[in-house]
Amino acid sequence: PCIRLTLRRTAPMPSLAFLSAVRLGSAHLGAVSRFRAARAQKPAAPSHRNRTSVTMTSAVSVTVEEARELLFGDGGGKGKPGGFVYLDVRTSKEFHEQHVVDAVNIPVADMTPNGPQPLKGFVNDVNRAFPGKSQTFVVGCLSGARSEKAVALLVADGWPPTNLLDLQGGFRKYNNEFTPDGKPRAKPGVWKDNGPVTWTDS
Repeated sequence: PCIRLTLRRTAPMPSLAFLSAVRLGSAHLGAVSRFRAARAQKPAAPSHRNRTSVTMTSAVSVTVEEARELLFGDGGGKGKPGGFVYLDVRTSKEFHEQHVVDAVNIPVADMTPNGPQPLKGFVNDVNRAFPGKSQTFVVGCLSGARSEKAVALLVADGWPPTNLLDLQGGFRKYNNEFTPDGKPRAKPGVWKDNGPVTWTDS
């Protein structure tokens, strides 16, 4: 009888080098996955207190509570080395009605029946009062629109964005929470030095 032999080509056995490469590749992919997962869970952006080490392309905004701390707390204030100055960009009339203690008033716009009109000398006035572009400011207006414009003008002139902290809500919100010298305002239902506050207090 005739015997037919069928030859089948089988894949060669993988070498030890090949198996090692596969194991290393899997480990690398696992490391990449872990890195991406860790990067996705990176901490939130630093607060204004340590943002000076971060490259900033736009101004930082601060709450009224943060502004109060910077102006009247440990952050310093006008006349103290490295202290913050409150730059009030409202009109002179608004400023003289009420303002933050030790604030500097340099209007960014004039209020007209047609709305605020930019004042061309604003940037020059700031540079003349604070030469060197090294002063740090809390920039405020009435509600936030003019201070945002003021910050943009100063950044365009070369001021470091980290030196310009835009006050969220402006002086109106600040004045609701604090007195001009940084003392918390009494709230309805909260005690104060001369006795309990009633709901009729304003």
